Amino acid sequence: MDYQLTFRKIFYSQYLFTGVRITAAAIIPALILYHYDVLGLMTAIPLGALVVGSTDSPGPFAHRRNTILASICINFLVVVLTISLNHNPVLLTIFIVLFGMFFSLIGVYGNRASSVGLIALFVFIFNIDSKASFGSPWFNGLLFTAGGMCYFIMSLVLYRLRPYRYIQLQLGESLRSIADYTDSISGLFKPEQNKDYLFTKLRQQQITIQQEQDSLREMLLNTREMIIDSTVKGRILMMMFLDSVDLFEQLISLQQNYDDMNEVFGDTELMTTIAATLQNFKDELNMLGYAIQFNHQSVSKTDIKETIDKLFSITLEERKKSLTKKTLPSFIKLRQINFTLEDIDERIKRLHYFSGYDTITARLYKNYPGAELKATQTEISPALFISSFSLQSSHFRHALRVTIALLIGYAVSFFFPLGHGYWILLTIVTILKPAYSISRTRNKQRLLGTVTGVIIGFAFLYFVKNSTLAFLLMLCTMIVAYSLLKLNYYISCVCITIYVLISFHFLNQSNFSVVITDRLIDTAIGCAIAFIISLTVFPLWEYEQTKELIEAFVEANKKYFNTAVSLLSSPAGFESRYTSVRKEAFVTLANLSDNFQRILSEKRKQAQFAFYHQFVSSGYMLTAHIASLTSFLKRAAGNFNAKDIDPLIYNVNEKFKQVEAALKGENLKISSSKRNTPIANKVSLLFQQRQQEIESGKAEAQTEARVNLRELKSITDEFEIIDSIVADQVKIVQKIMQ
Repeated sequence: MDYQLTFRKIFYSQYLFTGVRITAAAIIPALILYHYDVLGLMTAIPLGALVVGSTDSPGPFAHRRNTILASICINFLVVVLTISLNHNPVLLTIFIVLFGMFFSLIGVYGNRASSVGLIALFVFIFNIDSKASFGSPWFNGLLFTAGGMCYFIMSLVLYRLRPYRYIQLQLGESLRSIADYTDSISGLFKPEQNKDYLFTKLRQQQITIQQEQDSLREMLLNTREMIIDSTVKGRILMMMFLDSVDLFEQLISLQQNYDDMNEVFGDTELMTTIAATLQNFKDELNMLGYAIQFNHQSVSKTDIKETIDKLFSITLEERKKSLTKKTLPSFIKLRQINFTLEDIDERIKRLHYFSGYDTITARLYKNYPGAELKATQTEISPALFISSFSLQSSHFRHALRVTIALLIGYAVSFFFPLGHGYWILLTIVTILKPAYSISRTRNKQRLLGTVTGVIIGFAFLYFVKNSTLAFLLMLCTMIVAYSLLKLNYYISCVCITIYVLISFHFLNQSNFSVVITDRLIDTAIGCAIAFIISLTVFPLWEYEQTKELIEAFVEANKKYFNTAVSLLSSPAGFESRYTSVRKEAFVTLANLSDNFQRILSEKRKQAQFAFYHQFVSSGYMLTAHIASLTSFLKRAAGNFNAKDIDPLIYNVNEKFKQVEAALKGENLKISSSKRNTPIANKVSLLFQQRQQEIESGKAEAQTEARVNLRELKSITDEFEIIDSIVADQVKIVQKIMQ
């Protein structure tokens, strides 16, 4: 692992910004209270800021604002109710059931609602222990509200000062993720690389990129309605995002039969030069990402044009030496790769130019209709909540698991009094997730992180008696904990444990050893309960969702394919139609890949496991080749009659129908394929003419056959590959459905 690069990614990312913001919102009021010697009585204020800050995820400010305010109000009610009845075990048990079900089920409204529910459960658990609260329920409720308002005011001020900050941080993060994807693509052009490993890595990276682009879409959609269209910076950020999406599609379209390419060109400079060009792209994208995040003008550090020119020169030399009838198809593919790399180079140059936020640049902005920015919104509907009360609902099953685990944890802490028994419940709520695979991973990370944190924290406080150093360590671990909460849960748990131990050390030094013991025991008990419940109570296995995800993928890619080929027959409004279906195809592929990765983490033997793997791999190939086909059609539009390719479109759509039928358990018989198409005949004739030209010494002449063949052969090849992939998917789905 490149630790220096990893550190830079964290330091230059939105995650550190989040960690610093949450820590500051909690520490500033805590220091003020400590100065006036009332921190022990008013711990709920910094705690309220801390928990409310945890609900503030990147996105449109309106959504963030509503989430924070909803969390503050809900937390107030939860505190008042909990402290009012925390002396009555029977009523507490009833509210564990009510809160456990309700706050887990509101996850049906999306991730923001889920985070509000999770924090509400945390606040409920904090106040279950009567020793942890002082004064009346209303007083404590107001303290939590005051803490939440401290965070809200800080968030509001930061947004007003720098309204584009979140967008810049997320856009920079996305470009650096695309840089990692580019690095992996470059490996495919090296003959000695492990292709299976690289394809797996590419799928994982695509998941990350898709999630980041979805977050950007949501932010841009909301911000665009308010200020983007009227400001230079807003317009340029919009253009940069759209260019980054197109650039990512072009990278995906580099999908080729790499074994064939290496067989023909493996001993030449061509493949290494292509890999070197992609490495240069990676470096440029990384620099762009960092520059955007720090609001600097990005300047190219490498002469990519020189690399591109070198590649074209080497290609020309290799053509003179190796172009034959046999190698002609490979040279046609190579030519298309060169064109794609040239297009990527132009995109990167545009992004460098845009990063200066020049007023003149903003004139390039068009009143984009927003198809690329359409984000799926979950309606806050009571009917949706009520309909979730079914064992068929994954949210309902998750709510049952959380509630049962909380009841068991409360019973253990009640009948076997431990110093901080509510830590058992906190551990349960933190670990239990809707999917078993995630719960299992979190369980292990939580337990190991707690043990590691206890060892480090105890060693520090045992050997270091300086309170200033202890405070600085607490401050650093808080920042790291909330910066890495979504990146590395293990390290986050280590840091949370350290700063909790140090905070208890400041508040009550005499019972420090007891706190350490309680932390270890309570965490171990909570982990054990969470693991048993996640495994035995209505577990949600990832393979149960695979069929639904495959159906969504097939439907999205069918639309993606048909929209791409509609460029020839209906060019008007193509971009508006295309960007939305492209986004949906990429999203469904990312969801399917993510599902498969979680199936792997469950480590359960499934009869269809190998077929799932085959379908995900073929899905990646299908999306990539549709992207390639789109690129070729854009270049060749107008050079041939659109009706010539209708039979090719028909063949592919018939295969899609077969896949859909197979998913329903049906065996659809289709009419015979129309492979003898006019365009196939034309390509065959052009191919023969070109072979004759090569044999007669006219290999370098810019003949009509050469120009037309380069375009049409690439298009028909892509149709054949897509047809073959979808045909394979029919067989794979039939095996999955057996």
